[in-house]
Parts: sequence; structure tokens; C-alpha cells
Amino acid sequence: MHPSGADLPDSLGVAKRFDACIDRQIELSLALEALADSLPSRVDTYAAMILMDRLTTTLKRCHRLEETMVFPVLRISCVDVGPILERLRIEHVEDEDHAADLRDALEAFATHHRTAAADELGYMLRGLFTALRRHAAFDKDHVLPLYRRSCGP
Repeated sequence: MHPSGADLPDSLGVAKRFDACIDRQIELSLALEALADSLPSRVDTYAAMILMDRLTTTLKRCHRLEETMVFPVLRISCVDVGPILERLRIEHVEDEDHAADLRDALEAFATHHRTAAADELGYMLRGLFTALRRHAAFDKDHVLPLYRRSCGP
């Protein structure tokens, strides 16, 4: 039982899962960068579509873990954390929307293999992997340690 009196989830297990989610998002951002670097002529479109499916699934699963297991603990334990958590929640929505738009653009590129669209696709890829890395770094450097401290020994 948390000092606030609230029943909290298995904090060690949640922290490990959250840390693993952050690592998976970083790995996926590296794969997105490699995909961007392969444009326009060296793209394995089948592998790219599998990557986008993995990305979409991972983002949804990791964001839900963060929002349903990590954020509630931080809301209880930390004063004035609400605006930060709301900003992070909005970033989750934006990242998931960006991933869906990117998937659509990649599908169109794969179907029509328009070299002219490669610049646009590269821009979209770089925008997403940059945002994912920035968010993952914040989670790794601030949110995860704060969660661990909030759950106590």
C-alpha cells in the first residue's frame, strides 16, 4: 500500500515494463532512421510495412501502460505534475497520429513507388523518429526515475 493509502500496482514490474517500452521505442526510432536513409531506391517496402505495424502496436501498448499505470502513481505522489503528464499524454496522441499518417504515406509510396514522394516520406520519418527519441529520453531521464522514487523501496 502506498503511503497515500491508495493501492498501487506491482511497481517493480511496472517499472521494468515501462523501461522496456522506452527501449523498444528507441530501437524503433533507429529503424525509422534507417528506413529514411534507404530512401528512395533501397527501400524494402515489405519490411517497412512490418516496421510500421510494429511501431503502431508498440506505441499504443506503451502509451497505455504509461497512462494507466505510471501516470496515476505520479498524480498521487507528486505535486504539480498534472500539466507535465497532460503534455505527455498529448504527445502520445500526436505520435500515434503521426505514425498512422506515416503508415498511409509509406503504403502509397510502396504501391506507386513514386521517387518524388521520397522527400516527403523522408521528412515524415525524420519528424517521427526525432519526436520519439525526445519523448523516450524524457521518459528515461525523468518520468521513470520519478515513478521509481514515488513507489518507494
